[in-house]
Amino acid sequence: MKKIAVILCGSGFKDGSEIRESVAVLWGLSRLGVQFQCFAPDKPQADVINCQTGKPVAGETRNMLTEAARIARGEILPLTQLKSSQFVY
Repeated sequence: MKKIAVILCGSGFKDGSEIRESVAVLWGLSRLGVQFQCFAPDKPQADVINCQTGKPVAGETRNMLTEAARIARGEILPLTQLKSSQFVY
């Protein structure tokens, strides 16, 4: 059975995958019994945003894969490992 690939990118409002939307997708797929695998780029984010001020934080870096793993609860692979032939599209 082929799975669905879910692409995330970081974690959070304004500087990554929106948490509520991402969790809703993963929860919905789980409830339907759909197998899925999460992926994210293994690179630094362009900006880290202070969500209180809405401005970039100078000198702070975060890895998109590490941050997206918060949403995926660690069940995530680097985007470079995605093989489209293994997934429904």
